[in-house]
Amino acid sequence: MGSGVSSPKPPSTPPAQSAKCGTTLMSGNEERTFIAIKPDGVQRGLTGEIIKRFEQKGFKLVAMKLIQADEDLLRQHYGDLKDRPFFPGLVSYMSSGPVVAMVWEGFNIIKTGRVMLGETNPIDSKPGTIRGDFCVQVARNIIHGSDSVESANAEINLWFKPDEICDYTKCQDSWLNG
Repeated sequence: MGSGVSSPKPPSTPPAQSAKCGTTLMSGNEERTFIAIKPDGVQRGLTGEIIKRFEQKGFKLVAMKLIQADEDLLRQHYGDLKDRPFFPGLVSYMSSGPVVAMVWEGFNIIKTGRVMLGETNPIDSKPGTIRGDFCVQVARNIIHGSDSVESANAEINLWFKPDEICDYTKCQDSWLNG
């Protein structure tokens, strides 16, 4: 022990980040979107793969819950489609099993998220997109994503209470956003 060699110090670790739920703080270049894994995606065990794709892209999950959506919630969510002939079947399908409702945050996430999802009709979706890789028909297209800032805000407020959304900083943020 008198060798004069000191033992190396353990690497310093950054202080723990605390999450605050119920806040809506975002940097100027970030936005939030609502993503829902539909009952067929949940039943097929695709939840982890879908979350993985959004995380690997660098987006931040700020809210998530598994919910058996009732018809009232779904009628509100799909209200813009209420006059379409497929509306009753859509509500029935979406209420047939659990849905994973999520809020994701990041730079240009609404547009990027829609690209990651692929086209509504999986036949038109490119390989590498969620629907292109996993969907067969439009009636069972695995996932929903907001298509605009306005719809994202409305959908997030419909599915989540403000105190269910967390604000926190990920250590990778500076590497992704400078």
